Amino acid sequence: MELTKNMEFKLTKKFIPNFCNAKTLKIVDFNDSTVRIEMEDARSWGVFPKLQFLSLIRTGALVSVNDIVEQQGDTA
Repeated sequence: MELTKNMEFKLTKKFIPNFCNAKTLKIVDFNDSTVRIEMEDARSWGVFPKLQFLSLIRTGALVSVNDIVEQQGDTA
């Protein structure tokens, strides 16, 4: 998956480090080694190693909001 700024993800129950019980997170910035995120309604941000962040997507802990919208469009 190609990451972009402002990309939003829904958090599933598999997303363990959800300290603020947010339902979504957004990519604020990224580079070759890290992804900086901001969680919904949080006034702070976090940083993940890029490979770990991509692993969270692959394992279903994070689901792209765009993918959810596309899936809902396919079932309409």
